[in-house]
Amino acid sequence: MGVLGKDLFDIDRPRTHVKVQFGQNAYWVEHDPTPHPYGEVLTELLNYDVAPYENTISILEQAIEEKDAQAAPRAFMDAVRDLSSLPYFRLFLSDLRQLNSGPVENFVVGEARTAFEEYILSDGQKDAAYMREQANAVRFVQERYSWFLTEAFQRGAFEKKKGQRKIPLAQQIYENCLDAFVSGVSLGKSPEVDAPQVNIQYAVLEIDEKRHELVEKLYFDRLEDFVYVELMRGLQRGFVPKRCTNCGRWFLQTPGASYNYCDQPAPNSEEGKTCREVGSSKSFRAKVLNNEIWAIHQRAYKKYFARTKKGTMTKPDFLAWETEAERLRDEALSEYDRAKTEDEKATIAERLREKLNRQ
Repeated sequence: MGVLGKDLFDIDRPRTHVKVQFGQNAYWVEHDPTPHPYGEVLTELLNYDVAPYENTISILEQAIEEKDAQAAPRAFMDAVRDLSSLPYFRLFLSDLRQLNSGPVENFVVGEARTAFEEYILSDGQKDAAYMREQANAVRFVQERYSWFLTEAFQRGAFEKKKGQRKIPLAQQIYENCLDAFVSGVSLGKSPEVDAPQVNIQYAVLEIDEKRHELVEKLYFDRLEDFVYVELMRGLQRGFVPKRCTNCGRWFLQTPGASYNYCDQPAPNSEEGKTCREVGSSKSFRAKVLNNEIWAIHQRAYKKYFARTKKGTMTKPDFLAWETEAERLRDEALSEYDRAKTEDEKATIAERLREKLNRQ
């Protein structure tokens, strides 16, 4: 019966030699057909509260140290369940998560229970050490990668906005003098976190009956190695975790998108708005308050919009005015930014006011 415990619970075994197939905009883990966007796991890890997992491991370590045969099975199953729920591990240890969710008595009774207890008290310490290593790995990722991402993208836009020069992700890393951390040291200086030495194979993956993709197939033994490759491949394609300016949580920035705020519920928002909705409103108000061109445009907009409510201006006429007003505003903003004196700025602002209020 000792084989039973080893086969089902010894998580430090080849099953952690995980196959990942990397495609153009997503990757696939093991044989699961679900595609995952680059940066998904790293974003989850940056937001993950590892303290409850560490507490579960501590309970297991204490039960093993005290050779508590009654408490050890439940503590072991809880620890394996929590391990298989960790970001990254949840992608390929779903069977362990389901197996360890119920009462111990539903799984092992009689002689099997005795054999299970003996296995945990004799060999469980090795598994507990492995699970403790994963907690340390999560904390390392959170500390180093949050530092790297914050430093690398502290200046410049992730994606081009109106009137804003697009700065490629790699260029931002270089300009912030962090390119040395990309290769060879895996965002750290310890030999234990060197960039992974991986062998690449290629395969044709069937997405569905009509679609196939040529993918790179890699195998990973450590969480740190996978996260390193996931981030770097994501940076090549425009996927990168970004910290929400409003709530401070990390969210995944995807190619072509340009947000400073996440789409999760905003803290203390009585209307149930998301951070993106709250942040956009704040940014817009700040823009109007701090820029005379925007303030002139908004005053004119409110005046003509009020006319449509009163019926003194038709909706088609208002929409035509709105389109022209935006064009004039953007031209004035460009001139305003280039103006070298306050008198020039005042002239530009007055000219815009006259054009917007001709009707």
